[in-house]
Amino acid sequence: MPSEAPMPTPDPVDNMDNAGTEATQKPANDDWRSALSDDIKGNPTLEKIKSVNALASSYINLQSHLGRDKITKPITEDDWQDVYNFLGRPQGPDGYDLSLPDELPEPVKGQFNDEGLGAFKKAAHSFGLSANQAQDLLGWYADLRAQQHAAMQENSSQSLENAERELHQKWGRAYEQNVGYARKAFEEYGGDDLARIMDGSGLGNHPAVLEAFANIAKSTMADKDLAGPTNQGKQVLTPEEAKAEAATVMAHPAYLDKNHPEHTSVVRKVQSLFERAYGDA
Repeated sequence: MPSEAPMPTPDPVDNMDNAGTEATQKPANDDWRSALSDDIKGNPTLEKIKSVNALASSYINLQSHLGRDKITKPITEDDWQDVYNFLGRPQGPDGYDLSLPDELPEPVKGQFNDEGLGAFKKAAHSFGLSANQAQDLLGWYADLRAQQHAAMQENSSQSLENAERELHQKWGRAYEQNVGYARKAFEEYGGDDLARIMDGSGLGNHPAVLEAFANIAKSTMADKDLAGPTNQGKQVLTPEEAKAEAATVMAHPAYLDKNHPEHTSVVRKVQSLFERAYGDA
């Protein structure tokens, strides 16, 4: 039988070349910093980067941020001032160009006069507000004041209605008469200046003011001047006034004594008092 051919002996040179190729192709992720120079491979900032790919990604991200405007974390007061200026704060309070919301009630507008707006601008500048922030804050505050004004007006109107209703109940059929008395006293003692104040503020129709001036008229003016020709000198009594006068008349001995010659007239007078206060007569 023919002998088996001997196996060829590997060339040492080829083995060395193959080993070098395998070593070259093997990923070097275990310690990628080994290829760096000694002066930077040990830098602690590289410890968090686990591969060359991660290093490249970090570099790309850094490049994307270069050239952008950046703010250094403020530490000192000067740093904060630089931040405020960087974010859009005007150079001075006068740099704010502010405007109030449209359709703001006049009483609310009056609260934002030149002096008030000047103080607001100074405060806004000291707080570091940008122009937009100052405008937004002013608009918010003006709207808030408008809402508060509307609520106050509604409460005031409701209170006025309640007071007027109470005065109607208190004066009864004498309401219109006593309002007239109040007008007469107002004209007699108030004067033009007070009239303008009352008309401008609306206080001229306030129940408390009407009652006060009606009482002044009754205390200082003659009955004939108060009653005038339309009532033939008779005043319409309020319920309280009718009760007071009726009580006085009822204290007369003739009221309870049917045999008294004045009994009938006294009883009729008492009835008339209550009719003038409550009835149609």
